Amino acid sequence: MKKILCFAVALVCVTVTFAQTGAEIVNRMNERISAHESDGVSLYVDVKVPVVGTIVTKTAMRGDKRRIEMHMKDHDVITFNDKDTTWLYSVEANSVIITVDSIMAKVNSANQGQTGLEMGMFGDIPQGYDISIKSENLVKWELACKKKKGNKDSDYPKHITIEVRKETYQPISLSTKMMGITCVMRDFTFGIPDKYVTFNEADFPGVTVVDNR
Repeated sequence: MKKILCFAVALVCVTVTFAQTGAEIVNRMNERISAHESDGVSLYVDVKVPVVGTIVTKTAMRGDKRRIEMHMKDHDVITFNDKDTTWLYSVEANSVIITVDSIMAKVNSANQGQTGLEMGMFGDIPQGYDISIKSENLVKWELACKKKKGNKDSDYPKHITIEVRKETYQPISLSTKMMGITCVMRDFTFGIPDKYVTFNEADFPGVTVVDNR
């Protein structure tokens, strides 16, 4: 009985020694994101807007290139961007409009060398939020992020919830709500080939091209 008790005490001590704070978990997660930054990343973003409904997008980023697939009710569009050009493809019309200096192209240029605005949100959390472990199981941590009192940036939501996979420290999801709009980022994948984020006319047989450059 004494041996069992000693083992239990030792196990508790080991558990306490290796316990991590929410901030430490987020820092480890950001280290993993940074390590795979050059490989590119893809994710789904669900945006629930009152009256309009839920808009689902799949975003892939690699370097200064980006591909966004958006589904809105009966209309599907795919947007390709590099640092100064946008290709807007309509699935229903099988047509692509090419423009220069669009809003998204400027955003991509401003974030050149980063994983984009979506992934950039993770990097801002340690400085702008108090982080606590809300719950955990054998697979993941669920972290509650509360905006710091000194954080006066109106672009930051008050609360963010992050799920992180224990084995890899890879983000599972990030969810938040602001001005009645709910946003969930999920299904993160690292390692995106350059051709996936590059518009190639041959990938869209019969496409009508409108070049407004």
